[in-house]
Amino acid sequence: MQLRSQLVFALAAIIAALLSGCGGGGEGASTQSAGSGGIQMLAWDPPQTYSDSTPLDPYRELDYYEIYISSAPSFTDNDAPAAQVSAVSNVLNPDGISYTQTLTSEFSLGNLLPFTEQGAVYYISIRSVGLDGLKSDFSAPVTWNLT
Repeated sequence: MQLRSQLVFALAAIIAALLSGCGGGGEGASTQSAGSGGIQMLAWDPPQTYSDSTPLDPYRELDYYEIYISSAPSFTDNDAPAAQVSAVSNVLNPDGISYTQTLTSEFSLGNLLPFTEQGAVYYISIRSVGLDGLKSDFSAPVTWNLT
């Protein structure tokens, strides 16, 4: 659980600074270990403002997140995302009839295992994409150690 707290803290800072812009600038954050061995969860807080501090409604203005993995800690616009996650999901209510919109705030790193080799160290970065197609900067990479 401590590892999840570290990830949430690191990614909350990253998301607040970087992903809030949907194309805006960003601040760096320290690289945190995403764990070794077992499958971990990557967690974040959805952005609430753009990089210029203008309010952002993630339910209406955020389309999806792109998740990147690399053996090097740097990412460029030429890199292809390994995964894409919708920013908003419709969850069936207990009545079985209606739905509630929920913001996506985590991702199982197990989904990235087909892109990895056991014993290696990888770096993970996230970008948010607005409904207008604008993308945020890459988040500071988080280290994922599979040794």
